[in-house]
Amino acid sequence: MILEVGSTIVMAGIAGWAYLKQNGPATNDAEKIQRIFANTGMMVKEQGKTKTIRLQKKRTVEGGTEYVYQLPLGMSSKQVQEAKHVLEDGLNVRHEYLEFNPSDLKNIRWNENVFPQIKQMIEPKKSKKEIDIDFDGMLKIRVYNEPLSDYLQWNDSYFSTGWRVPVGENRKGFIYHDFAKTPHIIVAGTTGFGKSQYLKMLVTSLITQQPNYVHLSLIDLKGGTAFQRFSNMQQVEYYGRNPVEARQILQTVQQNMNTMLEKIVESGFEDTREAGIKDRHFIIVDEAADMAQDGICMDIVADIARRGRGAGYHLIYCTQYPTNETIPSQVRPNIGARVCFKLKTNIQSRAVLDEGGAEDLPEIRGRAIYQLNKNIIVQTPYMTNDEISDLIAPFMRKGGPHEQTIVSKTKSNRQHSLEFEEA
Repeated sequence: MILEVGSTIVMAGIAGWAYLKQNGPATNDAEKIQRIFANTGMMVKEQGKTKTIRLQKKRTVEGGTEYVYQLPLGMSSKQVQEAKHVLEDGLNVRHEYLEFNPSDLKNIRWNENVFPQIKQMIEPKKSKKEIDIDFDGMLKIRVYNEPLSDYLQWNDSYFSTGWRVPVGENRKGFIYHDFAKTPHIIVAGTTGFGKSQYLKMLVTSLITQQPNYVHLSLIDLKGGTAFQRFSNMQQVEYYGRNPVEARQILQTVQQNMNTMLEKIVESGFEDTREAGIKDRHFIIVDEAADMAQDGICMDIVADIARRGRGAGYHLIYCTQYPTNETIPSQVRPNIGARVCFKLKTNIQSRAVLDEGGAEDLPEIRGRAIYQLNKNIIVQTPYMTNDEISDLIAPFMRKGGPHEQTIVSKTKSNRQHSLEFEEA
């Protein structure tokens, strides 16, 4: 009786599978991807013949499968990368009919009730697949069976050395940004998706890792909500909360930068690294949109982005309203890295990344695109305010917070001195 029922199920399954193979939607990821390529017109004409993207091989990777394709001549990998959301949607489409793969039958335990086992095989999976796309001469599409973790709690093991600061975790490991190699960075993202939290983690990391050599100028144009807790740190030289203070800070920083560059050049060196100077100055502007109409401020920002590296001055330029005005053309080309959280529109994404993608990020707090040579999707770590307070407590200035309401120069009469170390 069991064999008779089993044979009937097998024959019905095979017949149904054969029909769907011919007439229904694709039954596996490779077929789905191929159909998506065809349905979206990803093909070229060559000598009257249609050339399509061809699957060369596939292999199992941790958490999923990698499909390797050869692109026809005349097609750019960017066409596929821009259709990433189409591929993900297609791979996650659920159909009303029952999907069935005959190879699953080998796992049936015939000495038990077979009907619940068959039901489990044909029920649509609840997980959401995600993909990564890469190109190194061959198009590589990695399909992951489970989404990237949507929460990453801070751990002190994320601290690094030198001027490397945490960015976040992706499927290959933990990602860092190295200011020694790429001196400036743009941070952008819509309110509520983790931009401010990331900035606080970044400032805390700089102070904790390099307490003796980091100098901070904090411009918090959201009224002090992001950086107020850092205003009384020994490492903070300037702190401002409105456009007037922002202009004064930037003008002072530019003068200090010019003085440093003059001393370096007059001493026969090219930059701080060659001169053996360990100190680094970070100018962090949160909500740059509020000073975008101030031509003087924007000229200074562009100057720091263009010449700051040689003097050891690093710009972290942040906004939740990215446009071609808030991130102008004289600033963007000189800032080589981006950390971009979710944005509302493709236009905003292009203002930050020079391409779309940030608008398609899931609505997950802390999910971001880190762009250096290519885009990497990461989950940034969440450092709580209590953890921040504990980490920065040893570096608080004694005597309580300063009460200046304009520019707070927290080290009175500080003069920059140039001391060289023999290399």
